[in-house]
Amino acid sequence: MVRVSSLLLLLMATVCSFGFANPADAMDKSDDIDTNRPSFMFSPLVVPKGSVQLENGGLYQRFQHGTNYFDASETQVRLGLTKRTELQMFVPYYVSLQQKGSSDNLSGVTDLNEVGIKYQVGPILKKLQLSVIPSVNIPTGDRAIAGPGAQGVLRAPWSYPLSSKWSIMGMQSILLLNGGRDVQYQPDFMLNRAVGQKVSVFAEYVGFFTQQAPSLQLSHFGGVYKLKPHHQVDLHFGFGLDKTSPAAFIGTGYSYRFDRLPW
Repeated sequence: MVRVSSLLLLLMATVCSFGFANPADAMDKSDDIDTNRPSFMFSPLVVPKGSVQLENGGLYQRFQHGTNYFDASETQVRLGLTKRTELQMFVPYYVSLQQKGSSDNLSGVTDLNEVGIKYQVGPILKKLQLSVIPSVNIPTGDRAIAGPGAQGVLRAPWSYPLSSKWSIMGMQSILLLNGGRDVQYQPDFMLNRAVGQKVSVFAEYVGFFTQQAPSLQLSHFGGVYKLKPHHQVDLHFGFGLDKTSPAAFIGTGYSYRFDRLPW
């Protein structure tokens, strides 16, 4: 585990050493809302300085062995601290697991998840947007739902425009689970297309590879619609690519950015 921790620190130091981008390339309050939802990958852009963004949603999953999963509301809070940094976290939300024909159903509240700082490194090489997000899951929820102890998370989302409409995106993530005893690697790759000024759609692959546990791999599709510059709704669905993954899942959400705050 010492080797893993050293690797995480080295990755953070290497990425942050590229932090020479022009602050003018960061988002400001005249820009439309840009969210982490509804894909598994996060946006490499930070919210404008002094703004608060609330990203909310719910998810239903159906597993091949008959288990139904539901959660609500998945709420992520994002606060712009500077031109290139934001505080972000997932507040606890309710989860229900129901096994068909069984009384061993499970429900409860998650931890305060991924409390951390996003630092926007890019753009580098003119077009590549990149950020690094070190965070931690704080054990505040039900242990049967969230697992034991605090869990470290390191994510590095990126995006690269291919044209005015098309872009490729992705995220590499490392999670320390079960009190740091297990390591999970999450590769994520996505193709995104803008449809006009208000709509965009995406196709995504994401994998969850954990030590001493079966892998989970998903294909994911969805889109967003901007009702107004600071209001966004989303719809997404997907399918599992192996026997241990959900057979199918679907979700929807609503996000809003507050720029005019009391302070």
